[in-house]
Amino acid sequence: MIRRSVCKLAMTAVFISVGFCSSPFAALAAPSSSQLVGAIANSKVLPASVRVNAQYYMGQVSVYMYRSGRVPDNDLKIDSVLVTKVLRDKFGTDVKSVQLNFYDSNNQRDVRQCVVSQAQVDDFGAGKMSQEQLLKYLSITRTTAGASGGSSSGSYSDANLEAVLATKTAPGYKEDERGIKLLEIKGIARKGGNYQKLFSLYRRMDDMIRSGKTEEIIPIFNELSPLVTVEIANVNQKSAAASSDAAVRAREASVKALMLSYYPRYGFAYQRRVALWSAIKRLQAAGQDVTYQASYLFEHIDNPFYAGKLDEAKQGIIQLEKLLGIPVSYNW
Repeated sequence: MIRRSVCKLAMTAVFISVGFCSSPFAALAAPSSSQLVGAIANSKVLPASVRVNAQYYMGQVSVYMYRSGRVPDNDLKIDSVLVTKVLRDKFGTDVKSVQLNFYDSNNQRDVRQCVVSQAQVDDFGAGKMSQEQLLKYLSITRTTAGASGGSSSGSYSDANLEAVLATKTAPGYKEDERGIKLLEIKGIARKGGNYQKLFSLYRRMDDMIRSGKTEEIIPIFNELSPLVTVEIANVNQKSAAASSDAAVRAREASVKALMLSYYPRYGFAYQRRVALWSAIKRLQAAGQDVTYQASYLFEHIDNPFYAGKLDEAKQGIIQLEKLLGIPVSYNW
């Protein structure tokens, strides 16, 4: 292990001396999976026993491989630098960033991940960042495939913005739906929304896809979808508040007046609707802005209820209960 680390450090030093830049013969077309894998295999920067899979999407390369859990994190960082160097030399600026996923060959549920961004690649190549600085800047993210998270120097639940934006949807089951959800999470992250929990749930799905547990993603997707919808609304609401404080204050006043004079009408799911209304009133009494929660109650529960659209009201009740943290009941 020590001997290999020394060799790899020496290789990295050579790469620094010749420059971490794009090849003038870079490919003009987006690289295929086989081309990516071939470039990495032919470079011999990884042990011959390591089998690699890779996918390309809009400048982002995701690389997957099995490595022993005994390999130090620092060695995996060096692997990440070397693989990124190979891909940039081969495919030029088609490669914007590289996400490397190291699955434990002894326990395939354990995954370590490293993302090398375009900014890091460019700074390293231009001499603005030394090898030691790059290795220190890179981080190893740990998680458990098919579980909610892990421990360590970072997890999906506290992934930084750069790692989220560099993530690509795992190919396979319901790829389009998962891809749309990832784009929505990236949009939330760019706008400063609360994306960490959403991203953690999303990565659980992708980890399950890679481990062949396709059908098991359905309950996670069903949990994630309304949370994403709510957070998009929250982000949009904050954006609207920044551009029109007066309008937001007027809406808050309207909601406050309505909440003071309003009480749920008796009928379908009466107890659950009263519980939601009471929870919003308590938040309002504690000084919290309940504009979104109250608006959701009016628009997605009360209005369908009054119109006799009970299935639509039922879905609204379930989603608002999740938003407010009220335990889901089976009593309608």
